[in-house]
Amino acid sequence: MQTTNIDTLQTNKDLLNENIQYIGFIDKFYFSKDNEAYVELYFIKDQTNADEYERIVKLADSLIYEDDENSRHKFPDNLSQKYFDLRGLSKLKIYDRNNKLFCNADFVRVEYLNQNISSPFIAVFKTEKLIKEDGYYGISSFSGMFEQLSYKVSKDTIMTQNILTKLNELRPYYGLENNGTHLSFSDNDTILSIINSENFAYVTLTINKDFKVLYKSTDFENIDEIRIIQLTKNGLPYILTRNVKPDTDVMWDNLLIYDGTNYKATNRQRNE
Repeated sequence: MQTTNIDTLQTNKDLLNENIQYIGFIDKFYFSKDNEAYVELYFIKDQTNADEYERIVKLADSLIYEDDENSRHKFPDNLSQKYFDLRGLSKLKIYDRNNKLFCNADFVRVEYLNQNISSPFIAVFKTEKLIKEDGYYGISSFSGMFEQLSYKVSKDTIMTQNILTKLNELRPYYGLENNGTHLSFSDNDTILSIINSENFAYVTLTINKDFKVLYKSTDFENIDEIRIIQLTKNGLPYILTRNVKPDTDVMWDNLLIYDGTNYKATNRQRNE
């Protein structure tokens, strides 16, 4: 006979509904035609070794889906809050690449997604519509009211090279195209740049002739995908990034927020 731990389920619900804002990319199951999507979860512990990871994988208690390359396994509700950071994940507003509201989504369960390149633990959401494209993102604990930001986006490779020269950095292995994004604000004197060098990611600010580095990755990192979120702190927008370690398949996401001096990667993509 299956039993339910009511206290633990209530704890899960309380964490999910906690008034903390999460901002992250939304991934779709490429093998599914259902109205569902997911975000990768952070462990409660900052460091989890391989043996512990495998032990947690074995806790998944039922098979949801399986094909030749993928399988989805339900993780027990009464254990999910013990191992994973569920804060603020009850409901998401999902936006497309142009910051337009696509649909709302509700948390369903925690799963282990077994696949070829990486096998993460995920929070699965029921979406109001089928997501057919990549690159959408979700925001929790959000009214839906974006700020009105006025800027133009450029991929100017000459500007990217000029910044790399100022930084005394080498260009990325795959060249300058798609490795520099420049936001020119309405006064035309302020340019916010997100660029990759050979091994590092940078955010820089140019105001007239004044040049500042607002962010440099602490480890080898290139930014593979960017969303400029139409929300600001201290006058500059939030930046959501999907990152890759150069010459590897290791990927992760960051939410960068300007603290008045530098852009900082928020803890577990929460805006607290």
